[in-house]
Amino acid sequence: MPENALAILLRQLAGSLLDLVPIVAVILVFQLGILRRPLPGLPRLGVGLGYLVLGLTLFRIGIDEALVPVGRDMARQLADAAFAAGGSLLDLLPLLAFGTLIGFTATLIEPTLTAAARRVEDATGGTLRAFTLRLVVSAGIGLGLLLGSLRIVYGIPLAHLLIAICLVLVPLALTAPRTIVPLALDSGGIATSVVTVPLIAAFGVALAEAIPRETGPADGFGLIVLALLGPPVLILGMAHLKRARARRSDMGDSGDAL
Repeated sequence: MPENALAILLRQLAGSLLDLVPIVAVILVFQLGILRRPLPGLPRLGVGLGYLVLGLTLFRIGIDEALVPVGRDMARQLADAAFAAGGSLLDLLPLLAFGTLIGFTATLIEPTLTAAARRVEDATGGTLRAFTLRLVVSAGIGLGLLLGSLRIVYGIPLAHLLIAICLVLVPLALTAPRTIVPLALDSGGIATSVVTVPLIAAFGVALAEAIPRETGPADGFGLIVLALLGPPVLILGMAHLKRARARRSDMGDSGDAL
């Protein structure tokens, strides 16, 4: 029997409160036990904490009751249709496109990425625009989901894909401008959070369960690590392209001066 709206709200509210207990406890221990000072602006903190609990609760309900089920069901339907049609690469294109685009669009609305991108824009004085960073990181997540979907469908060992990505990522990181490397390597972790992780996990498990050959839900895992590695590759690649373009521009200016 499905839960009613009140039961869902109370269950998610309890989950939000339990999730916040550790961080609140850490703050209280250090503020009261180490610093031995009262919490500054206690009424404001109380109101803010109330907003946080309410927002987190409603957010969890939206994820669990809408976004994740839709992603899971779409993956199953597209996989069933693809394998019923023969399972060729052409038949799989709608499924692969869905996985790529759902990763891209979910990452665009990822709150942690949105907040981090604003800070990066402020820190760079607008040199790296927040929306540009979000687009590149979202494309990287989509790329990771594409590779992960191909791995699940064709049974490619995860280790082989990880080695191949590292063979691309490490040289890019060693030769990229030093200022962009930490941001690039952090970008995957920033982007895989409260929206993308449950959606990616649900998509992967549903895809693995829908494949006709002998696979289980465990075969659907591994998508998140591939999604983590996609954004650093694209950000570092973008940095290399921008540097090469700047060098060509400088060479052109030098030629004109001569």
